[in-house]
Amino acid sequence: MKKFPGEKMLVKVEPLIISNDRKTFIKHGRQNKPAKVSRQLYLQLCPIGVVDKETLKLVQVLELHRAVDHTFSATGSAALLRSLVQPGTDLQFIRSKQASLSEIASDDTLRHLLQDYVHEFSKGESALYNFFNKGLRASFPYPAIKRARQSALNMSRMIQALPRSESSYLGALISHLYAYKGSSIDQMMNGLIYKTFTGLKPENEVGFFTPKLRFRPRRFTEWLFAGPLVAAAPYLQDKIGPGLSISPLMLKIGLAWTGGYAFYSMFVKPVNDTEKFIEPLRKKCVYDNRFNQAVDAIGMIDELLSCHAFARKSLHAAVMPRVADEPHHFFEATGLKNPVLAKENREFVPNNIQMNGSRLTFLSGPNSGGKTTICKSIVLSQLLAQAGFYVLAEKASINIADKIHYQAPKFDSLQDEEGRFGTELSRTRDIFYSTTPKSLVILDELAEGTTYEERQNESFGILSDFCTIGNNTLLVTHNHSLVDRFIDDKTGQCLMAEFDEDMPTYRIIPGISRVSHADKVAKRINFSNKDRHRYMKEKGFL
Repeated sequence: MKKFPGEKMLVKVEPLIISNDRKTFIKHGRQNKPAKVSRQLYLQLCPIGVVDKETLKLVQVLELHRAVDHTFSATGSAALLRSLVQPGTDLQFIRSKQASLSEIASDDTLRHLLQDYVHEFSKGESALYNFFNKGLRASFPYPAIKRARQSALNMSRMIQALPRSESSYLGALISHLYAYKGSSIDQMMNGLIYKTFTGLKPENEVGFFTPKLRFRPRRFTEWLFAGPLVAAAPYLQDKIGPGLSISPLMLKIGLAWTGGYAFYSMFVKPVNDTEKFIEPLRKKCVYDNRFNQAVDAIGMIDELLSCHAFARKSLHAAVMPRVADEPHHFFEATGLKNPVLAKENREFVPNNIQMNGSRLTFLSGPNSGGKTTICKSIVLSQLLAQAGFYVLAEKASINIADKIHYQAPKFDSLQDEEGRFGTELSRTRDIFYSTTPKSLVILDELAEGTTYEERQNESFGILSDFCTIGNNTLLVTHNHSLVDRFIDDKTGQCLMAEFDEDMPTYRIIPGISRVSHADKVAKRINFSNKDRHRYMKEKGFL
């Protein structure tokens, strides 16, 4: 089987149908409807890796998935979501995916053949997941298992039409499909299945004298006709002529056989087949290495096609970022746009971001100026880059992050004895203790919920320690006096949200914002000083 640099990353990721077997997040469709992915359920199930779940929720990774998802199949959609919530950290792996995307973009014939294959697979995908998800009714399983096996047959039959690929990543995926063709599971899905003392086997793996029981995927078999033949024997004797006498009891025996076998076929055989053949076959498929690798390969090919479609259909420039693996994290982008918000907005304002070597970046400015948007844009673009995908920018150079953290204000709950300060500080603590020089940390305010003096001292100490670690830390803050302390020490860089005559331009520019728009916000929500006094006069309080 063809190998490629960084393939060890695939081994670390659990195959989709095994994950789905633990908790069904790929839902099979009913009445010929396509299979669907439950994004929320997968997000709950995914293990913590580069990105913690709180960060994934805050940056709206599910919305990112919706924005870039142009897959044909539910398997491809799930593979895409898996790449976003569990981004790669192996540089060779990421670059090999990028090379495959470049090949797909430049080779129309290859792309169309891959699209045809994935599209055909998607037609029978729901039947397969109905089988994987134990959706077959034990009392009537045969039509459903036939549809599932037919889908597997089509999946195997069309492999021959797939071309070879020049890029190592895509070539390895196609080789996984070729490795499945002719395998034990492929033969059982397309031919006879026997139950032996060592489990289910295809026809070519059992000998003539091997004790075996054949699976017949239908309710009635040829043995049903034995009863009517026995019952008709006394009447056939008169037609055939004199010979051995046949007992009249043969009629009763034949009728009893017919009734008994009909009862067995209607009520016993389906349940028995489900227990002895169908469920063991399902488990064998799900946990067979070649089969689950083949299903994953289809999903990952669909994922590549989706990423190509995302870049081609985007309203804005999409570029393949230069991904590096240096000891310290950096993020540089020209004309960066948010992949979620810019999808339907042709007028979305781009920004240039240079976070390389400064270690600390301070982002200040009044609310509604685009600070949160640019922070999410950075994290979402980091996820896309480490997934091996395009980012919405004119140019981008991004270092692999071993940890990606985003912290936003979170109010205390009844279960938290420490209050808001303790709640937020606990989150900062968890982030700090997992941070290395290769980490990306974005903090939306820091040490909230305490006195001004304590907040200043705690924030200064925490940020100084992040700076000592040497990772890339971005702090969103209204506390310009805190920023001044670092700038006086010639530490970090300062960015601010630009406003033009009190209106946001949504551009991020160098500088420190010392302007508060609190009074304007209060006016917009009818809670200014004048609004309150007018209310009190109307009520007679003044």
